[in-house]
Parts: sequence; C-alpha cells; structure tokens
Amino acid sequence: MQHKGGPRLLVTDREGALYLERASVHVEGDRVVYHITDDAHRREFNIPHVNLAVLFLGQGTSISQAAMRLLAEEGVHLAVTGSGGAPLHMGSLTTYSATRHFRELLPIYLEPARSLHAAVAVMSDRCERMRKLGGAGAQKHLRQRDTAGLNALCARFESSLDGVADIQQLLGFEGSFSKACYAEFSRYAGFSKDAPFKRDAGAGGMAADQIARVNRLIDHGNYLCYGMAGAALWALGIPPHLSVFHGKTRAGGLVFDLADSFKDALVLPLAFALAKEKDVKEAEALFRGRLINAFNDREVLKLAIATVERMLEASRDA
Repeated sequence: MQHKGGPRLLVTDREGALYLERASVHVEGDRVVYHITDDAHRREFNIPHVNLAVLFLGQGTSISQAAMRLLAEEGVHLAVTGSGGAPLHMGSLTTYSATRHFRELLPIYLEPARSLHAAVAVMSDRCERMRKLGGAGAQKHLRQRDTAGLNALCARFESSLDGVADIQQLLGFEGSFSKACYAEFSRYAGFSKDAPFKRDAGAGGMAADQIARVNRLIDHGNYLCYGMAGAALWALGIPPHLSVFHGKTRAGGLVFDLADSFKDALVLPLAFALAKEKDVKEAEALFRGRLINAFNDREVLKLAIATVERMLEASRDA
C-alpha cells in the first residue's frame, strides 16, 4: 500500500544519504529495492526510503518510474552523480514546502548589501567547520596530532571577514583561504615541496599520480556535497538559483554557496588521506563510503539548514 499523506519524517530526522553504483532500483510491493546489475544471484536489498534524505545514483544505475513515485511521496531528493560531469538534482514538484525561507531569501538575492551579509555568514560557518570538522578529519585520517596551522589559517580568514567591503573582496579572501587549506592538507599528506599540490578541477583523468588522484577525489566529493546542499534547499522550499555570492546568473549558484559552508572540511581530509592509494577504483570506493558516513555522522543536512537560518538572520539588519 502506498502512503498518501506526504513525507512521514522531516528531512532533518532521517539518515543522510545512500550511494548506489551499477544498480537497478525498482519497487517490490510497497518497498523500494535495488539489486547490483552484475550480481548473478540477483540478491535484492531494501532502500529505507522513509528514513532517507538523499539517494545518489552513480554510474550505471537505473531507476523505475514506480520507484521514483514512492521516493517522491517521501520527499527523498535524487542526485545523479559520478566521477565526472555536472551532477543532476531532482525533487518532486508534488511536495509543497512552506514559503517562509523563499520569501526571506528573495530580497537578500536582490540587494547586494544584504547578499554580502549572507555570504559572510556562510564563510563564518566555513571557518568554524574547517576548524572543528577539518581538524578532526586531519587527526583521524591523516594521523595529525597538531592542527595548529589549520587553526591559524581559519583565524586569519575569520579576521578578514570583519572588514570585507563587497563580494569581490570576499571572493578574493576565500580564494586565498582555499589555497592555504590545500597547502596545509598536502603538507599533512606528505607531499613534496618540489611537487606541491595544485587544485585543478576536472583534471583528475585516470588519476595517474598523487596530485591527479586527489583532484579527482575532491571533484567527486564536491559533487556529493552539492547533492546534500541541494537537498537542504529543496526541503526548505528555496530555489537553487538565488545565489548570494557565486554569480547571480549561475544556474544553481545557491547550491554552491551553501555547500561551501561544509564541503572542504569533510572532503579535503578524506581526499588527501588516499593520495598514496595505488588502486584508483579502491581509493574512490573508500573515499565515497567514508564521505557518506561523514554526512550521516556529522548530520550535514542539519548543518546546512542551520547555515541558511544564519544567512537570513545576518541579513535582516543589513
């Protein structure tokens, strides 16, 4: 029997995410299930769609119309992703959300001064999460006892936010902070000073060397983070186009804005920890599993929604 009363759980009360690759998703009775396409025994596994916020469909995965309908009834956000290409986000138009967040964010999108306050709120959260979550990730996955250098980077960036004059200046500070974080994590991972890490989005290819491998993992991790940010916005009824600092005309810009508040803190420790993994496929599988676990353990959807609330609050008195 299908449930007709709308989603039974708030998005913040669910498990965060599930990633499927080379799987076939369909319905058996009132259950959403999947089987791995190259499994000769065709074993089927349940997808806990009532308690799921985001379903990532990776390479080689198909989904039936009936499964899409059941997922939509429970407000599960679909994100089609892979190791390359732009991620696709899908949310049911039959799920109607309250309009409060949209009405409050629209004037922020339209007014540069209020956009700046919202953007600074995002960057403040980014600092705090890099200090706490990024530092914890460095200690756990890169075996770093001392993360004072990372804390110092965060403190400098946080200090620069106090006197920022406009979005362009903020983006300049953000770029410098990002480069400093890459350098710090590459140092934790033991990269040679003669061959320093350089961020090159989309250039991972087959990840023939350590630098390319880390770039490939960061790309993949960012796509997964965009899925979580997109799900948070969709749950709040906010269109993803209302960017506050990633270009007012960029499609889905608010997804990138919001993901900035947590993605580097979660992705960088995991990506650099697998820099020396020789098997590319094994590295990607380990990375993906650890990142999905981090989404759940760190309650990333709650963090993202809290950032939206802080964006609105910071802009009210602008």
